[in-house]
Amino acid sequence: MKNIYVAFLASNYKSGKFIRLLTRTRYSHVVLSESPQLSEMYSFARQHYNTPFVAGFVRELPSRYLHNGTDTPVKVCKISISDARYEWILSMVHSFMRKRKLMKYNFFSALAYPLHRSVKIPNAYICIEFIRLILGIKHFLTIPQLEKHLESCVIYEGSLRALTNGCQNEDDYFEHKSFFYQVGRGAADLALLIRRIPTR
Repeated sequence: MKNIYVAFLASNYKSGKFIRLLTRTRYSHVVLSESPQLSEMYSFARQHYNTPFVAGFVRELPSRYLHNGTDTPVKVCKISISDARYEWILSMVHSFMRKRKLMKYNFFSALAYPLHRSVKIPNAYICIEFIRLILGIKHFLTIPQLEKHLESCVIYEGSLRALTNGCQNEDDYFEHKSFFYQVGRGAADLALLIRRIPTR
């Protein structure tokens, strides 16, 4: 048997605060990790801090949530799975990383989420859909419903800074992107999503 870790985070960015206000929940984001300290996390989210409409499959580091001395509440769940399932998950994550330019954030599902609906588009997910895929859950779940589903698996709840010992390894998340990049890439990604929507 092997372990994977699913973590719920209360993102301190405006989008996360808006989601929590809209859904009246504590956590607004969910990720996959191979480590209980969440040294690396995988999910679907924005690619840079100032590109809310340029988003897809990302490798997240704790520093994304600990920038400028901030902190983030987190709940970590340990899930035991078979060796075969573990290898399948690693293979899928590596495949998504190789194809990350094709893996897009599903804004249509994000819009439908408050209505407890999803919009299926190939190679496009929101964070909760990605975790459902990882866990083999086929029916719709909200983040609070998944949180309740995994309640028996919780191994930590509290400060992300305390969990990670203030890890400050940086990636390119805080690389500033120009307004023209945001508009151009955002429009191109939206057009790609629309073209991918199944006609039947």
